[in-house]
Amino acid sequence: MPAHLFAYQLEYGVISRLGWSNTDDAVLCHQCDFAGCTNPAHMQLGTNRSNRSEYELRRRNIASPLADVRGPAGRTRTIAAAIRTGIEQNVGVDVVEEHIAAAEAAGRPLSLW
Repeated sequence: MPAHLFAYQLEYGVISRLGWSNTDDAVLCHQCDFAGCTNPAHMQLGTNRSNRSEYELRRRNIASPLADVRGPAGRTRTIAAAIRTGIEQNVGVDVVEEHIAAAEAAGRPLSLW
């Protein structure tokens, strides 16, 4: 079971039927567009159709996590590494936040503006 699905169900209860086959089946949608996010407040139930539609609307925004050139897994690994490094170095939260921001910026696509 994916961590985000576990976190959502832990917070809001078990989803009785979660499907991945039909366009109208219930799915868990990330509202923050960050696949590595496990915050239940950043998720909502939707359908495959609505989730795909929202993805198509937001994926071309170069500041969006959906546009990360490393892909969802690469972005998550890089941010996790930045957090682990901060913990190992015993730095403050503000420094960890700076490392996270740098990790996020490193995955943005190149642009002319």
